Amino acid sequence: MIISNKAAVQRIARVYQEQRKADRVQKKGASPSFRDEVTLSSESKEIRAMLQKLDAVPDIRPKAEEIKLAVERGTYEISPQQIAQKILAAWSRD
Repeated sequence: MIISNKAAVQRIARVYQEQRKADRVQKKGASPSFRDEVTLSSESKEIRAMLQKLDAVPDIRPKAEEIKLAVERGTYEISPQQIAQKILAAWSRD
């Protein structure tokens, strides 16, 4: 390989040498750190907050299971008035 611009190559070589010297100085001067550190991203903080809120919500599975069994047995009864109220409430929200 022929390099025609010898001065440019020498300048680049000097830059690399100076960088190596700077790296050695930084390594010698740096004090070793033996601490572990964890930094959470903003997304993980949001997920943690959501999970905490979810834990505070009461569990509805027992009630849902009770309704499911009543529907399967054919013993689940719904008040027609409650159905009408829920329909009207849904329409008024739109």
